[in-house]
Amino acid sequence: MKASDTLNDLSLSSAQLLVVQHGSRASFRRRVIDAMRTLVPASGAFCFFGLHDERAFAEGARIVGNLSSRMPQIDHMRLSTAFAIDPQSVVASSRRAYLASELYSEEGHHQVPYFSVYSAPAEFKHALIVFLHEGGVLFGVAGLERRAAEGEFTEADIALLERLAPFVIAGGRAHIAYDELTREASALRALGKIKGALYVVDRDNRRVVWAVDRQHGIDWQQDVEPFSDAIVNAAEQMIAANVRGDAIPTPMRFHRGTVFAVAKIDDDPVFRGGRCAVVRVESPTDSPAAIGGLSKREREIARLLVAGYSGVNVAAISGLSENTVRTYVRRLYHKLDVANRADLVRKLMLPSPQAAPESVAHIAPPPDSSLADGDDTLD
Repeated sequence: MKASDTLNDLSLSSAQLLVVQHGSRASFRRRVIDAMRTLVPASGAFCFFGLHDERAFAEGARIVGNLSSRMPQIDHMRLSTAFAIDPQSVVASSRRAYLASELYSEEGHHQVPYFSVYSAPAEFKHALIVFLHEGGVLFGVAGLERRAAEGEFTEADIALLERLAPFVIAGGRAHIAYDELTREASALRALGKIKGALYVVDRDNRRVVWAVDRQHGIDWQQDVEPFSDAIVNAAEQMIAANVRGDAIPTPMRFHRGTVFAVAKIDDDPVFRGGRCAVVRVESPTDSPAAIGGLSKREREIARLLVAGYSGVNVAAISGLSENTVRTYVRRLYHKLDVANRADLVRKLMLPSPQAAPESVAHIAPPPDSSLADGDDTLD
């Protein structure tokens, strides 16, 4: 074995250990950059990774020399757009490391958004790019850059980063899994339980920053982006109504179902300490309206509660005592798995093939509606 091969193996082992060490998400990006430059000297380096490529790009790291390089943000930029790649063709190959000259023409290289914004001003000419993908999913891009005087990258450089890539991927996946669990834990603390789909919205920047659906999964492009504004609006309307003590707005409906609950999670470090809220959306299949399992009397009570009548009026209309009405209400809450009248209203107004009868779903609140006055005496 050549001395150079032995040295490369020692350097590779050191780099592999570096990326699997414990640390924060930010320190992981820096460790990936340091590990790559341990193997292949380069004055510039970058690392982006995350479950959703828009957020991954926004949170990326870039180093020039020994200093973090300021990255002017490009709004709503995706990894795939930034590097002008087709994720499906990238993940179709087992290969991960490429010279920029293999991917782009000499003229096209510096027209790619990432390189035109960040590399051109620093006079970087050569790039070696590593796509972090596994199981048909692309979840990151890392790479090295050199100026003309530093020389081009070689096939040997590609081979070294190919051997490092599985360790970077393992570390990245561990961080992503941990981040998803901590975000879910924060959402659970706010709502008390996970059911249906959860969306966390950044109320200051008016966008969805995280989403999960354990049963059906989330496709960010199909399930989040087209509905981001509507989800943010739903959160703001329900929070504002609660602050004013107004009637709960008619539950908003999306392709995933109906908004069932909203809770603020301001200043949570998991979501960067911003003004955030978590929105729970349930579909008909997640929450089949259990009205079909109610007795005739329970249906009558439910209809009056949805209509907004006060406890006294429910008792008078149904010919029952207030204590008996309270007993029925407790049964309703238990059978329908709700905690209060607002949840009950949303539950019974959920559209589904087995939903509540038309008389329940379409009744308009009367003038004496206790919901309109903020009086929920039966909770």
